[in-house]
Amino acid sequence: MRSEFEKQAVKVFKALGDPNRYLIVTTLVERGELSCADFDDRIDLSKPAMSHHYRILENAGIIDVRKKGLHYYMKANMAVLERFVPGFAHTHLKKK
Repeated sequence: MRSEFEKQAVKVFKALGDPNRYLIVTTLVERGELSCADFDDRIDLSKPAMSHHYRILENAGIIDVRKKGLHYYMKANMAVLERFVPGFAHTHLKKK
């Protein structure tokens, strides 16, 4: 039987294993809270496909989503990233 830590670890690594979700997470880590519309020019996917990716990331605990009016805003959950991928921001952000 798997522990809760192991179950969540599997969700986190599966979620980060997709290139589009990885891009969403690294962008949020780099830029802070963003709306869904902020990804329209970064990722060439339909809105339903993007919603699917957001839902997977949220279910894994990697992002937090809040609704304000008609808009959804997301931010990276750094506590979860650091728990499962220590040093994520330092290692995975593009050096400029």
